[in-house]
Amino acid sequence: MRGADEADMDFLDIDGAKIAFRVTGSGPALLAPECNYSWFPELVQLMARRFTVIIASPRDFGASTRTRGPYTADCWADDMRRVAMTLGFPRFLFFGYSFTGAFGPWLAQQLAEHGSVAAAVAGGFPLLGDYGVTSRDVDAQMAEMERDKTLWTRIDQRFDPVAGAVFYRELAKLPPNSLVEGAPCPLYCFWGDRDQDAVGMVLPPEELAEGLSRRGVPWQQYQGYDHEGLNNDLQVAWPDAERWLLEQARVQGL
Repeated sequence: MRGADEADMDFLDIDGAKIAFRVTGSGPALLAPECNYSWFPELVQLMARRFTVIIASPRDFGASTRTRGPYTADCWADDMRRVAMTLGFPRFLFFGYSFTGAFGPWLAQQLAEHGSVAAAVAGGFPLLGDYGVTSRDVDAQMAEMERDKTLWTRIDQRFDPVAGAVFYRELAKLPPNSLVEGAPCPLYCFWGDRDQDAVGMVLPPEELAEGLSRRGVPWQQYQGYDHEGLNNDLQVAWPDAERWLLEQARVQGL
């Protein structure tokens, strides 16, 4: 993934906020949000072969309006639902990695009463374990960034880092394992076997794999990849994710 920009973006006005989105491809609707990064064009091309890909950013992220607080997680979820609804998709599939890998299962729970998320692929984030571990790590990183004004400004061009930390604090309020155990839709998880930055920091990969299998969640681990390495080569993970998403679309009549 790369830094977000406004090229080829449309904007939807939601309660005074401009929500950036773009659409490409055809087939079942697939929401792939851009929050702290935007997708590499090569991956978007692959996704668009079989899916109508909705690439959108909730307020405070990507090219959307920066509110600068107060931050309301409900708004982030509703922004995504209303973009999809405006495009004619009350239900959609989801694909995410790292931040958006966490965002997908969280979004499914936030929108459970609407049944918006039909199935979610979550890459590069441990869906099991104590989500407070990640939140505390993000807060520590943010404290370091605040001391480096140049770094803070560069990151702020992509997303509001305070909003990012607030999202992880929202996850930290959830009971351990609840992104899986409270999931209102099928989930699929993947990560790199050398991912210590996001996965191994929370729990050993073999423990994550065993826990997911025990709960009936399919998963895939890619050999030789750390967190950033797989982030930069998501085309490796896409074929497996695509097969699973297509099967979910078929089963659910999307």
